[in-house]
Amino acid sequence: MRIGYRTLVMLCITLFLLFSGVLSSCKNESGNSSGQNAALLASLVPGSSQASLGQVNTTQASAYSTSDASSQINAAFAQENDGSFTFDDSIQVTASDGVVLTANIFKPANLPSGAKVPAVVFVNSWAINKYEYLVPAAKLAKKGYVVLTYNTRGFGTSGGLINTAGPLDRSDLSSILDWLLANAPVDSANIGMGGISYGAGISLLGVSVEPRIKTAVAMSGWGDLKRSLYGNDTPRLVWGLILIASGYFTGHMDPVIAQNFQNLLAHTNIPAVSSWAQDRSPDNFVNQINAAGKPVYMSNNFEDFLFNPNEILDYYSQLTVPKKLDMNEGIHASAEIGGILGLSNYVWTNAYDWFDYWLKGIDNGIMSKPPVTFQKRFNGDRVSFSSWPSPTVSQKTFYLKPRTFFTDGQISTTQNTSNSNTVILSGADTIATTGVPLISDILAAHLDVPVTAPVELVSRINGIVYESDPLPSALNIRGKLFWNGRISSSLGKANVNVYFYDLDSSGIGTLITHGTATIFDAASGEVRSLSVDLNAVAYDLPAGHRIAIAMDTYDPLYAVPTVLIYALSVLHGSNPQSTLVIQAE
Repeated sequence: MRIGYRTLVMLCITLFLLFSGVLSSCKNESGNSSGQNAALLASLVPGSSQASLGQVNTTQASAYSTSDASSQINAAFAQENDGSFTFDDSIQVTASDGVVLTANIFKPANLPSGAKVPAVVFVNSWAINKYEYLVPAAKLAKKGYVVLTYNTRGFGTSGGLINTAGPLDRSDLSSILDWLLANAPVDSANIGMGGISYGAGISLLGVSVEPRIKTAVAMSGWGDLKRSLYGNDTPRLVWGLILIASGYFTGHMDPVIAQNFQNLLAHTNIPAVSSWAQDRSPDNFVNQINAAGKPVYMSNNFEDFLFNPNEILDYYSQLTVPKKLDMNEGIHASAEIGGILGLSNYVWTNAYDWFDYWLKGIDNGIMSKPPVTFQKRFNGDRVSFSSWPSPTVSQKTFYLKPRTFFTDGQISTTQNTSNSNTVILSGADTIATTGVPLISDILAAHLDVPVTAPVELVSRINGIVYESDPLPSALNIRGKLFWNGRISSSLGKANVNVYFYDLDSSGIGTLITHGTATIFDAASGEVRSLSVDLNAVAYDLPAGHRIAIAMDTYDPLYAVPTVLIYALSVLHGSNPQSTLVIQAE
């Protein structure tokens, strides 16, 4: 699907304005309402009060007050201020290409002459600035750390164009460290870094390539940038537009960013975009971090449809370093955002302990905690694993049998023996859906208001449904699901969405997870094998429940390869089998 450059930018702007209102629905894991998070995030976007902020010099932190920070963060900041640290908001660092980066720094007060202490470098999230981590920085400074937070190039009051975690951003990190070691009482052997979202990705890249970084904490980061925006050849329409819109509103965008996304939407110049994304993907540098043996703590969220859980699990499994991963209920960054408000937060508690252990040598029990935890969907409890992949998790295979004129397809434990094609048409959505983008995700993840559908009423013209018999025993899903089959399209293009449901006795399905894939370069009627990985999840299906999947050709989260109507054929046969594979304990 090709749209003009100006049209793309206008769509981005419109969606960003909508997204700004959506954020106010979020709440964090501890149950504290985080409807105020939207106000916090809005207050951190560079605005007219930047000039006044830039005039703040080294002072006791009690002097810090600005309209650019929300009342929530001011209150939390005031609670942390006990006179034990100083705050300097006037830092400027010149990068290797002459671009000026702006930063702030916290230092423990009254250090003995010549004393050196550990340091943490925080990196701003996309579309946010150096004030994002005021409260975490204050907490760490009270514990004896030097903490520096900087605006990445193109954001806040830093110069240059947004480099999207590219080579210039990595070089900038080295310049930041040069300044830090030259101007602060920092122990050069104990420097960590961390961040949320964009800051998490740069932290994973930084710990991989910058020898002076000892450890990293990455919250809601990515492993493979192309997979984030174009997984299974499907453009992430909603999140891509949000990123571009927010980048234009709050920073100085390199035009190549929007051009690359436009190429993804049109399925053109993919090798060039792939190369650009690969250079910005932590999994491209996994050999470097493994060789260095640097420890990493990661937190990501199961309903994050930007940096989806599957790519994070795959990246984590490649690491051979000391590592820990917490997978939480939540959309992008929602499980971690409470920590920047100073609220009690599971992820940030682990982050502080991680820094204390690896940078200060405090045996606080963080390494005795389970290396991997999954928070269960609609439950809140956590299940733990000694590693990932876990020896306690195996793949359970179900076979898909074609529908008949009177019945839906079957999900069976026995193989299919019939040869049949099921044909549906694109051009209209079905009631199988992920819901209203972002809003439905927030409601399901944080308020336990799931997306539901009367699955048996899914249009047989535009969709396919498969149902199982009641499960004879509990099915505890722990990880990914896969739909494997063969398809063809009358136009050689198709978007295939697969929705997985917990089906109650009345036929109402609760959406548990979903996946998507696209073909765009096949010949008309050409049969393609396709594997759709549904987003990983932890969910317990009791004995007696039924499972169902629905398939269609449109979901509002994703871009479609053509607006023309096509016939999608889903093939069934005895060899190869069409299957639903579930990772479960």
